[in-house]
Amino acid sequence: MRAAAVIASACLALVTAVPGRAETEDAPAPCAAASLPPPPVLVVYGSADPGAAEARWVKALRAGTEERRMLDGKVRDVQFVTVPKRAALKDWEEGGSLSRAAVHGVRVLPTVVFLDTRGRVFDVMEGGADAASLPGRIAQLAEKAQRVRPVTVVNDVPKGGEPAEEAAAICRALEQVPAEAWFRDYPGTMKRLEKLDCKVPAFLNARAAALRLEKNRETADLLCESFRASEAPAIRKCLETWRNRAADPSLAVEERQLLLLSMVHPLWVRLEESLYRDGHNAESEEAFNRAIAVLEEVRDMDRSSVCGRRAHQLREELRRARLAAARYD
Repeated sequence: MRAAAVIASACLALVTAVPGRAETEDAPAPCAAASLPPPPVLVVYGSADPGAAEARWVKALRAGTEERRMLDGKVRDVQFVTVPKRAALKDWEEGGSLSRAAVHGVRVLPTVVFLDTRGRVFDVMEGGADAASLPGRIAQLAEKAQRVRPVTVVNDVPKGGEPAEEAAAICRALEQVPAEAWFRDYPGTMKRLEKLDCKVPAFLNARAAALRLEKNRETADLLCESFRASEAPAIRKCLETWRNRAADPSLAVEERQLLLLSMVHPLWVRLEESLYRDGHNAESEEAFNRAIAVLEEVRDMDRSSVCGRRAHQLREELRRARLAAARYD
């Protein structure tokens, strides 16, 4: 659940292939060697508080370093995205750091994502570098940047033969592409695999990743909507949606506890504040009681868990505050 919280969702503007047609790569520039694809864009994801190996690697990729000069002519641009320790609303929005990380399939920090001329992910490099491994890592980066693109390899896979062999060859061509990018960046190829009734584990994993990413994108949109909700109708709408999510039987207990504690409870508290009018009324009192009830529900699911203990602590704090405020109501 912690990993899911780090990586959230929304999509970059990407070129979508026409269904049923092969995806293509832009031709190399006239001045480039005919055998080399156009230089890619690198997106370097790093943490706000990097360790030594990460800091050394990210610094080496910045403009002006000797290592960066080794990449001249091999990459078109290098962009840097810092993933914060504590996420803000802007990080979940489209184009935000967590949103971009999610759609690029970033799982660890640091990660270098390779984008072709159409914005498609075609490779990644994970991890940092110590002083001894840095030259080799830079050489590997340059080599990856000049590899034949997956779409070129896929389009060279013959059609009309044994379906399982054709599907396996296509999946091998995409093996360097993160699972999250298969359906988004290569829709034409995915349609081809579906027509072949592909059962290769990598393809099935990519399909699951696409569904998971879509769900994460919806969650990110709901988070933004919930953070902005200030009027009672908007708050109630968000409450209903989060409640339905928390009721999903496929969720583990700790995931359900987290949703209730981090989203449902705060929204009931905010609804109480919205309904309060120089003193409690029936609606605000109900909202306060529902906020308390959610804490008790989380506590009783698992009293020994982190969320269970925190819910009990908040429940006692709220009850003491309510008793102290009663004399003024």
